[in-house]
Amino acid sequence: MKTETEANEGTEGLAAGEGRLLYSASAILRRAFDQALAPWGITSSQASVLAFLEEAGHPITINQLAHLLLLESPSVTTMIDRLSERGLVERKGDPKDRRRTLVQLTKEGKRLQNSVREPGQQLYDEIFDVLTDEERQILRAILRKFRDENIAWLE
Repeated sequence: MKTETEANEGTEGLAAGEGRLLYSASAILRRAFDQALAPWGITSSQASVLAFLEEAGHPITINQLAHLLLLESPSVTTMIDRLSERGLVERKGDPKDRRRTLVQLTKEGKRLQNSVREPGQQLYDEIFDVLTDEERQILRAILRKFRDENIAWLE
């Protein structure tokens, strides 16, 4: 017997079905990571900001960060404000262009990023453990193609 979810998926039409599945998967990931990060007082979105800043390895602009996160600059500015209040990131003037502001991790931000890395990876492994290695590779390829072919919708 089909579950209610399976029954509904058959009647939604393909486009609505895939859209809803992606939305549901995204919501599951976000909620799971938000719960896992709660002891550190940050959200999954804020953790993504810290991870991208660490990955950059040098100060970057809010616009660059927004582009990496696929978000609008005002949303990223709000996250930077909150992270800055906690001493996790800092703003500094761009020596090449005084109109621009750069953002970088502080020592405390780096410490927090290091603290959440392992629990985050463990959660990621646990969530995706329902898929075989081959299924994970296929999912990655499909999602990468979907993102790359549709990125223009964000511009």
